[in-house]
Amino acid sequence: MHHLMLDIETLDITPSAVILAVAAVFFDPKTGELGAEFDVAVNCQQEQPGRTISLEIVAWWAKQSDEARKLAFGGTESLKRVLTGLSRFIHINSTDTVKVWGNGKEFDCVILEHAFKQLGMPCPWKFWDTQDVRTIITLAELNGFNPKKQRAFEGTPHRALDDAKHQARYVADAISALYTRHQ
Repeated sequence: MHHLMLDIETLDITPSAVILAVAAVFFDPKTGELGAEFDVAVNCQQEQPGRTISLEIVAWWAKQSDEARKLAFGGTESLKRVLTGLSRFIHINSTDTVKVWGNGKEFDCVILEHAFKQLGMPCPWKFWDTQDVRTIITLAELNGFNPKKQRAFEGTPHRALDDAKHQARYVADAISALYTRHQ
């Protein structure tokens, strides 16, 4: 598999956001089959110099489930160690150019790319290999189908790994629907 769905939890929506958790799952966009998983929370007690916090997002987190908050804010690893682990995970589990998916062209991939650069680390993907979940959903909606709303969520909403798996599954649903409707 060389498609990777990312999901992160943060304290802002800008590229410089403080990162709470990073998750990724390899998947086959044609079948929805899930592969290797990565799921690590960052130690939020450890400062992330130069990264930002939004009061709106802090307030939003206060309204999320206890389980989601516990998972997002319960990390023990430094941001650098989490990003090192993510890079290693990608290199170990992908033998080809990895296509990295994020939910929104300006969120998951951009925030992680900013963090890699800020920490002086090479990003484990090329910017031209990023894919946008929202664009696929829009294409499916143009064809009368919204898999995001039709697929039941499995797990804890706003747990990064559960969100990544859900996104991978509904991207595959959208691709399948687009193929089926045009054959």
